[in-house]
Amino acid sequence: MLEIQRSEKGAVSLFIVIFTALLITVISVSFIRLMVQDQTQATTADLSASAYDSAQAGVEDAKRLLVSYQTDCVATQSPQAKCAAIEQLLRVSLPCDTIQQSGIAGNKADNEVVIKQTESDQMLQQAYTCVKVMIDTDDYIGSVDSGQSRLIPLKGTGDFNQVVLQWFSQTDLQDASSGPGQKTIDLPSDPTLLTLPKLKDWSKNRPSLMRAQLIQFGPSFKLSNFDKTPDGFSNAHTLFLDPYAVGSDAVDFAQDTRLSQSSGVLQPVLCDRNFSTSTVDENYACSVTLSLPSPVGATDGSRTAFLRLDPIYNSLTHFSVKLQNGSNIVKFRNVQPIVDSTGRANDLFRRVQSRVELQSNDTFSYPDSAINLTGSLCKTFLVTDKAADYTQGLCDPKA
Repeated sequence: MLEIQRSEKGAVSLFIVIFTALLITVISVSFIRLMVQDQTQATTADLSASAYDSAQAGVEDAKRLLVSYQTDCVATQSPQAKCAAIEQLLRVSLPCDTIQQSGIAGNKADNEVVIKQTESDQMLQQAYTCVKVMIDTDDYIGSVDSGQSRLIPLKGTGDFNQVVLQWFSQTDLQDASSGPGQKTIDLPSDPTLLTLPKLKDWSKNRPSLMRAQLIQFGPSFKLSNFDKTPDGFSNAHTLFLDPYAVGSDAVDFAQDTRLSQSSGVLQPVLCDRNFSTSTVDENYACSVTLSLPSPVGATDGSRTAFLRLDPIYNSLTHFSVKLQNGSNIVKFRNVQPIVDSTGRANDLFRRVQSRVELQSNDTFSYPDSAINLTGSLCKTFLVTDKAADYTQGLCDPKA
């Protein structure tokens, strides 16, 4: 009987070769895909940064326009046609080609301003495509550190008698003790306990106590108007706004009773403990409407006014200031223009919005303090007409 033997040698090796080839193919394709993805991300990041730089170039050209307008038109109050045209661009039409139409950069017929160092520089195809400059704004926003102050010119497009002050945004929270995503802040609930605690006892998640100082005068100016008159009027008022869970949302600067021993100094202000999404204006925790008295000697309501803000306790504080005439919003005029700029690099666009501080002839640097130090201070006062009386060592640190 014959036996037929069949041999299948090499079948296993064939499968090994096939699967090995597939594995190498998958690894190669994945590696190529990662390389292409990384290259795409790097190119996108480069274009994004270049587009951002283009948008910032539009902001800088807008600053040049504002400086020119401030110097040639506002400071000199020039009625020339050039100033009228710029007024139209900044206050009425607000076109995308503001820079071109003003003659600062580019050509009036171009839809964009190309960013280049030389005429042949076209590698990234950078340009800013739209720059809008709004010189009249609905609000004034900023931030201030504890121990410093901000002086805000209160200049409106019309008459105003109220200031809406809001402070402590969600970015000011230092300790998210309530858990990720929670926006709960620490606020006392009893406004009858208006006391000033030690700095270490002030919670990190409690808004700063805000000192709001009003400085104003009418058409005529006298230094004595800043003193309190017998009828109670003055051109200088200060309020200390203390954040509470229960408090007032409206305070009158006339409630400045620091010269009265029988009246309290702190004003409890209602703040939002939960930072709820219903809170408007970028979720500021504290909001109060400050009523402004008429300036001394002013009969027509005209005023030149400044608001000085000093946060006491806590650190960085973001704030917003608005002007109102009754319930109507009054825009700030020539104080903090908004520049909205869109930049392009190749086919990628970036948009930025910047606030620009205008320093005009009626603004000035207000001193925060006469002496700023971290150690102890000894003051000795001596009135004499003899040079020998001025001696050293009158202050003994151990005394």
